[in-house]
Amino acid sequence: MKVKRYVGETVQEAMQKVKSDLGRDAIILNTRKMRRKGLMGFFAKPLIEVVATVDNDILLGVGPDKQQDAGPKEHDSNQEYNSEAENFIKELNEKMQGQKVGTPKSKSAKLDEYDDKKLIQQDFLELKNMLNKVYDAVKVDYENIKLSDNVRKYLKVLEDSEVDKVIINEIKDKLMDTLDDEKQRSDVIVRNAIYNILCGYMKEPEPFSFSRGKKVVIVIGPTGVGKTTTLAKLAANMVLTEKKKVGLITSDTYRIAAVEQLKTYSEIIGVPLSIIYTPGEISSAIEKYGDKDLILVDTAGRSHKDKYQLMELKTLIKSSIDYEVYMVISATTKFSDCIEIIKNYSFLDDYKLLFTKLDETSAFGVILNVAYITKKPVSYITTGQSVPDDIEIADNGKIINCVLGDKLYERSS
Repeated sequence: MKVKRYVGETVQEAMQKVKSDLGRDAIILNTRKMRRKGLMGFFAKPLIEVVATVDNDILLGVGPDKQQDAGPKEHDSNQEYNSEAENFIKELNEKMQGQKVGTPKSKSAKLDEYDDKKLIQQDFLELKNMLNKVYDAVKVDYENIKLSDNVRKYLKVLEDSEVDKVIINEIKDKLMDTLDDEKQRSDVIVRNAIYNILCGYMKEPEPFSFSRGKKVVIVIGPTGVGKTTTLAKLAANMVLTEKKKVGLITSDTYRIAAVEQLKTYSEIIGVPLSIIYTPGEISSAIEKYGDKDLILVDTAGRSHKDKYQLMELKTLIKSSIDYEVYMVISATTKFSDCIEIIKNYSFLDDYKLLFTKLDETSAFGVILNVAYITKKPVSYITTGQSVPDDIEIADNGKIINCVLGDKLYERSS
């Protein structure tokens, strides 16, 4: 089968092109309205696109002369449907040759009229589903034809950075709508266009600010992402750089090593540490630090699959009146796991993102993906284990450039 696309000002014009090119035996796969290119396309009447096909056996049967009249043979490899479309077309052809639509199968020969109609509808839906698959496959190939090598290159970079396919497809559509062929041939224009689109997916960073009037920061997140070390970095920077009085609280009594680690950090930095064993103790611990400018609360590294521990965390957070929450996620975490983490912390109305271990990954797409689906700002990022050095306020431009292939976060020595 040959699958081709026709565009006209009206349905009649598009259908006439189909008839002239493929003849009366053409099969219409899909029709849709499409916006014209350029800014004026928003205000102009849409074009009509028709995707049609014709069985090659039919063309061969009418003789070589008439086959040539059906239209010039195209041999552009970019315009040939891919193997997926070919398989669907083959499946469709076998379906159509194997039985007529609505014809009862042998086991259904004695069905009454109601069952006949049901069978016809069932066959029709199967054929319609296959046709939709064919169209989707052909549509992907057609869109790719319209993309320059520069656009393809950067879409591949996004894919290698593990940017989610939904985002990549959205970017592709925006580029097709905004960049003509000439602009697509410019590497600078294409990169800048993608950069600007990605900027729109990330909120401005929101690091801690005393001006917001909140003095309690609660750090949450799954196990193994580096919450305790990150908390120590924040505390050290507030003490050494901001010259603020800081108090530490930990509820991470599940791991003795975590308590000892934070106790060591508190002694080095010169700040007090309180240990609480139940969510109800946090209020008194906060009151104890009434003279402090900032109180940092470390929580246990709950597995996002442990419902009991998550409920305990929910109780802990609800017992704190005036606080900010930082959700800590490792940049090495798979996006599918990030989705599960976010889903299980859905009881939180407001939080900021904090990504760790940027020095341990070369695929920064997960940061973009999480910012995109949560619509939450990234506050800080960490790039190593050194306290207090390997932490910085998030820079969206720097993160996006890393997504686009730049190597800006080096492993600490």
